[in-house]
Amino acid sequence: MQMKNNHMPRIVVIGGGATGCGVARDLSLRGYKVILIEYGDLGSGTSSRFHGMLQSGARYVVSDTTYAAECYREREIISKIIPEAVELIGGVFVSLKNEQENYPDKFVACCNKAKIPCEEIDSKDFLKNEKELTKNVSRVFKVPDAIINPWKLVNALAKDVRKLGGAIFTNHQVVSIKHKNNSVNCVEIINKNGIRKNIPCEGIINASGAWSDKIANLFDQEVSLELTKGSIMVFSHRIVSLAINRCRMPTSNDIMCPSGTVSLWGTTSQVVDDPNTTKVNPEEIQKLLNGAEELFPNIRNYRSFRAWAGVRPIIKPKNHDKDLPLPRSHSVIDHQNEGLNNILTVCGGSLTTHRSMAEDVVNQIGNKLGVNKQCETSEVVISDFKKSNWNSTAYFKKVEEEKNYNDLICECELITKKDIEQVVESEDTLDFHNIRRRVRVGFGPCQGTFCNSRLANLLVSKKYNFNIEESILDFWAERLKGSISTSYGDQAKQVLLSDYIFQENFGLNLNVANKNKDEVR
Repeated sequence: MQMKNNHMPRIVVIGGGATGCGVARDLSLRGYKVILIEYGDLGSGTSSRFHGMLQSGARYVVSDTTYAAECYREREIISKIIPEAVELIGGVFVSLKNEQENYPDKFVACCNKAKIPCEEIDSKDFLKNEKELTKNVSRVFKVPDAIINPWKLVNALAKDVRKLGGAIFTNHQVVSIKHKNNSVNCVEIINKNGIRKNIPCEGIINASGAWSDKIANLFDQEVSLELTKGSIMVFSHRIVSLAINRCRMPTSNDIMCPSGTVSLWGTTSQVVDDPNTTKVNPEEIQKLLNGAEELFPNIRNYRSFRAWAGVRPIIKPKNHDKDLPLPRSHSVIDHQNEGLNNILTVCGGSLTTHRSMAEDVVNQIGNKLGVNKQCETSEVVISDFKKSNWNSTAYFKKVEEEKNYNDLICECELITKKDIEQVVESEDTLDFHNIRRRVRVGFGPCQGTFCNSRLANLLVSKKYNFNIEESILDFWAERLKGSISTSYGDQAKQVLLSDYIFQENFGLNLNVANKNKDEVR
């Protein structure tokens, strides 16, 4: 039965990462009433805990050519509809001498099959520009990889959802999902203050990524996932000018990406049981450093000032051959087979394919509810098309043009008072982490050593109503936690100096606060 336009269904979307925000935007553009619920801040889960690539698909072109082709199509769409979140730097795949000789030829053939632009370039000319890269390079292939700012992405998606009439509840936990006559009809949520709220609905989309099975457990179902923890190290400076990948089957220690003013190296891969397992162990740091040395012999001369980990949710298909790698493409799970007609789970895939994942699951829930509306997310731009692509020098150029050197809050990323004030004015919940995620304050090499106090001074002077001591301690504890895991040599001295400066500036004792939380980037 066709649903009338004057009564579009209300859909609850669970999960505020790239996929959940993408689902909420797709629903909103089709006219649904939308409520998105996120346990933490938008994008604070897996969506921000990765190497930052908007993939061309070349990484998976041999192991999963169909998925690789989807990645390239989506990379083109995302860079078109939200350019200010994308840095079009390009990428290369490098083959080292004495590696598997036939893989590069397979790589080129599969790129052609997936219609991913791939050009072999002269390795000697390439090494003239990438001076830190090992000279043990035999072949180099240029591909259209890009870098994405996940915070800009999820917040732009959320802004569009709100503009279209949708509601977003961050820092709310889903505690129960109620159903009657084989249909879900209500979601119960609770906020950080213990206040509960019931949200009636006519459908639910579970887009909670690595937490999908935990949400499914609330309505007595399961989502079969393999959870793999991947750890990443952050190095000071842009060691490379574009994304550099190992030209081999996807594995650990094969990607270096510039991101803002720093470089990200990773990742590891470890199967875990809990999506909240994000602690980086010392042995993982050593594996990352050893792997990095194969591509960058002088890597230990660079300061590594942070590490973090994220958990990837990979769907485990029924009857899958255990000797074969799990597919990276997404799946939509219809829980109707287990007795619930109007709840779907979308999982797997990647941030690069979040839009196509959203299109798939929204098409399917529309079929269930009798809503015949076409997807528009590949055509309707999120932001002003006149905006240029994201780049690492944007804030620096702005400061130079405006000559507002005395207004700097974060010298590493050149974030000004005005940048902070604009974020604060648009945020419902005032928190140092919310500000940090939106304008990268504290992301640079000093890791908040100096901008923490400047940020606190600015917010107090404006008399914003929030717990200043709690925010200061949370901010510093999180920065310190990521720095300690990579401390070796002179870097350990830098961490001790930073902690001393922090404690002397504020007179606050970090040890008395409850800092046993899982790391939140």
